[in-house]
Amino acid sequence: MLTHVKTTRIGNAYGVCVIFVTFITTCLVSLVAILVWRFNILIVIAFFLVFGALDGAYLSAALMKVPSGAWFTIVLASILSFVFVLWRFGKEQQWSAEREDRFQPSHLLSSTSNGDVKLTATYGGSIVSKTPGIGIFFDKTGDMVPIVFAQFVRKFSARPEIIIFFHMRPLSMPSIPESERFVIQRTLIPGCYRITVRHGYMDSIVSPDLGQLLVGQLTSFITRGNSSNTSLTEYPPAVQVELDALSSASESQLVYVMGKEEMKIRHGTNIFKRVLLMMFLWLRENSRAKMADVNIPTDSLVEMGFVKEI
Repeated sequence: MLTHVKTTRIGNAYGVCVIFVTFITTCLVSLVAILVWRFNILIVIAFFLVFGALDGAYLSAALMKVPSGAWFTIVLASILSFVFVLWRFGKEQQWSAEREDRFQPSHLLSSTSNGDVKLTATYGGSIVSKTPGIGIFFDKTGDMVPIVFAQFVRKFSARPEIIIFFHMRPLSMPSIPESERFVIQRTLIPGCYRITVRHGYMDSIVSPDLGQLLVGQLTSFITRGNSSNTSLTEYPPAVQVELDALSSASESQLVYVMGKEEMKIRHGTNIFKRVLLMMFLWLRENSRAKMADVNIPTDSLVEMGFVKEI
């Protein structure tokens, strides 16, 4: 008899879980249909009313079995909902703190009369020395100056000879043709380029030869439409200088620079908000991807740590 009761409770809990998940899925699919697929809202409402009514009827019937054991699913759903809301709250606080370090290149660096690069007066005005090689800075946002580059330049007053801001932009399609995948722009910083890779969920972008792939794309970008009429291997002097600098830096060294952002709770935060942020930071620290899992040569990979207050 006891075994039968336990089995019944587990079955009831499982039934509520399935129905609850189905109802939530119906709501999410309706939102996706409106916001992403751009379906007519009247069609989406009709779809939601039909399937939502069925799911709602089954859910209300299953909730009547809560005293028999279906309460477990409600508790589980409440815990998961709390985790989702907590994560969103923490990310909002993180993005707000990171917004302080998002600015145009002209806010960080300026040029001197003799062509050198220096920090602006806001950050001390010191001359930024140039180190040989190519530095690929991973960029999460795809616009402005990457936080990891701003931290690198401000702390060391140095910059690689060739700088690449590398941003991966996922799209909701299986694959992007090679000819449409790379978007390259020059920045106001001399020798600095922004490369955005548009990729589908079936495309593999980060590979051991990523650096050479980006150098090849840069070479094509620099030489595009600049060959002379007499020879495809002769270019205007300015283009040839840019190509020589890229080739020289590529032969010297190639370094991938990733940021490791440590979050610290700002002093004076009230106790309720502090507890929520402490839970968020614990989840964040134990759920982030590790650098060792990135499919690029580890001897060329550098992790730069910095601390932000939230």
